[in-house]
Amino acid sequence: MLTPQQITKRTFSPAAYVGQVYARRYGSLEKPWPIGNVLAAELTQKEDVETQPNMTTPGGGIHAERRRVTEVGLSFTIADLNVPNYSRAVCGEVLGVEAGTVTGEAHKVMRGCLLPTANINPKNVVVRKVASGGPATASVTDESHADEGRGDVITLAHAGATNIAIKTGADLANSVPLTMVGNYTAVGSVVTIDANAPGVAAATGFWISYTYPTGTVVSAANYEVRAVGVYVLPEAADLADDEDVVLDYEFDAFVRIQALVNKAAELEFIIDGMNEVDDEKVSIIRVWRASQGVAAKIALLQEKGFANLEVTGSVMMDPTKTGTGISKYFVVEKN
Repeated sequence: MLTPQQITKRTFSPAAYVGQVYARRYGSLEKPWPIGNVLAAELTQKEDVETQPNMTTPGGGIHAERRRVTEVGLSFTIADLNVPNYSRAVCGEVLGVEAGTVTGEAHKVMRGCLLPTANINPKNVVVRKVASGGPATASVTDESHADEGRGDVITLAHAGATNIAIKTGADLANSVPLTMVGNYTAVGSVVTIDANAPGVAAATGFWISYTYPTGTVVSAANYEVRAVGVYVLPEAADLADDEDVVLDYEFDAFVRIQALVNKAAELEFIIDGMNEVDDEKVSIIRVWRASQGVAAKIALLQEKGFANLEVTGSVMMDPTKTGTGISKYFVVEKN
């Protein structure tokens, strides 16, 4: 094991570094998180140089010089376009969208064009033609199933029922709301009454209210479901240009990044470098406070290769670092 003095006196030290980059919000108590695969990380330094000419001899030259660092830059080429990296590269705000179901999303058809859905990756899509300006759904109030009881399976009059509410009793006038838990299950337009439903009397009936989709279902042969919506085929036989349709679909959870709504992030970075050509010795850089600007360019589509994020920022003074010989900017640690 080398002493600090021996490490300082080492002459042989070629460098080719690989390693992890960690980040956390400046001034926070968060644990630093790895930002992913970084293809290149670089510190740059610029200085302003002032010189005073030597006028004491004929040969000229410099009598005095003053150098001051004017800027320390930090740049990364990031291979992992994960949500935190991407959102910081566009000064974005990340909004989580939970999985859900959409009924009656309105669109106007143009054959050969896309109907972009409000949520990405729609699945179990149903396209319905509706009258121009007409409602996408209708409601039924107190549909009578007076002859049903415990253990029965009830099929409602309309398919695709949602917002089901049930009342039970000897007759409608004396009926009371029936809680779902422990009493019944509903899958689409089929309601199954539990055989031991505690909220259902032995001789009773049901009055069911619900919402159901209107219109005519369009054959899936007329369109393709894509990640961004529904593409209406140019030769769609059952759809006409300017025809009103509504979409019913399900979607999984996703995130939405609203670009250019936040100021540039201020972060603390740790670059954990390992030297592949010098016995895997380490060189750890701790940058106390750095701004990260937007990416100069963001690859969207390309013929070959991989997309990267090239981001730059400025290393700024951290006023919390105090003491003689203590850097307010960054620290290098080597073994």
